[in-house]
Amino acid sequence: MLYTGVLTKMQTEFLEPIQYYLVFENDFIHVNQLLNKTIDIKLIGHQCLSCGLNKPIYRQGFCKTCFFDKPFAGDWIMRPELSTAHLGKEDRDLDYETKVQLQPHIVYLANSSNVKVGVTRKSQVPTRWIDQGAHEAVEIVEVPNRYLAGITEVALKDYVADKTNWRTMLKNDIKDEDLLEWKQN
Repeated sequence: MLYTGVLTKMQTEFLEPIQYYLVFENDFIHVNQLLNKTIDIKLIGHQCLSCGLNKPIYRQGFCKTCFFDKPFAGDWIMRPELSTAHLGKEDRDLDYETKVQLQPHIVYLANSSNVKVGVTRKSQVPTRWIDQGAHEAVEIVEVPNRYLAGITEVALKDYVADKTNWRTMLKNDIKDEDLLEWKQN
């Protein structure tokens, strides 16, 4: 079979095991069915996830212009402690930033490659954990906005990692950790 399309974040289905799908404009691939099979992938061009133009991708699927101009690529996406909507202060588009930043967020511990601390919108639980390859996670605290979640995460980074070691995760070399014990400490 031949599929053509833009590679984007895989869709997941919360089953045992997790089901993964590559979704294209008019079709999809059930990735779990490809495990232990040989596939060929060929790059035929670039397409910015925002403007849709065939331009070199700069970061996170966006061309350089969109990465620096669009609100969904703002610095506060990767660094929630930089969120400013709670102050009524615009970064790129206050309406968009208010919708995303001013909703309940969860600070959590997850075990993917190691124990790590992270932040996600409450509406993204457990999707965010699945995306990170976590085989277990526990909520530490729920806060009303992204900024408070961000400063909480920054404070906890002194005690626990905030990054997943993707090499370890892909090897499925998971150290058995008691996340409830980590939470209490």
